[in-house]
Amino acid sequence: MQKIIFITLICLSNICFSQDKYETLPFEKLLKLKVDTDRFEFGWLPNEYRKTPCFRDYNKNTIKMELVNPKTDSVFYKSEEPKRNGIKIVPSKILVDKQTKKFKIQGELTGGWESVIPFEFEIYVGERNDTISEITLSPNLHGDVYYNGKKVTETIVVDRVPAFYLSNFKKFEAFRGENNQKNSTYKELLFDIETEFNKKSVLIFGLSSRYAEIFEIGKLLTD
Repeated sequence: MQKIIFITLICLSNICFSQDKYETLPFEKLLKLKVDTDRFEFGWLPNEYRKTPCFRDYNKNTIKMELVNPKTDSVFYKSEEPKRNGIKIVPSKILVDKQTKKFKIQGELTGGWESVIPFEFEIYVGERNDTISEITLSPNLHGDVYYNGKKVTETIVVDRVPAFYLSNFKKFEAFRGENNQKNSTYKELLFDIETEFNKKSVLIFGLSSRYAEIFEIGKLLTD
């Protein structure tokens, strides 16, 4: 019986020691690792359907497209420069264990529309790989597509933009909390992330039609 109690005490001691390695990270320090504000939007890497997250910078893109009803020859859709908002996070807790290379962050997500479904958020920790992404136009089943006054009859490349994709990544889910959002009947949107990371790791919060929040958390291991 004494041996069992002794082993139990050792296990509990080791657990406490492991927990003590975490250090609280002030949000102000995490903000110093934020990069590419109001620049990149979430998407997927071409030719890999919903497998590899890819973020593109459309800020300098000025392409305009029209969809024309072939029966009436009238324009029923015209692309315009969309207004973009950025996702903002409000952390309640940030913890870092540099020895075991573990990172924890909890908090609230803002910047989305009220009725957004939590799984629409794209939250990742992974390694960033910079690249160039092609913007293409293709024929549309709902109407004729025109580019520079010419009808698009096959897929064409109309521009190339800065982009990056993620490798060695892990995805995390947002969820609804118990409290309502400010001035809303919808519940707050929360996240709770715990993961291992390395010197190349970035933390990203993405959502369709919103600028992503990007943090180079790997630099915490080099400070």
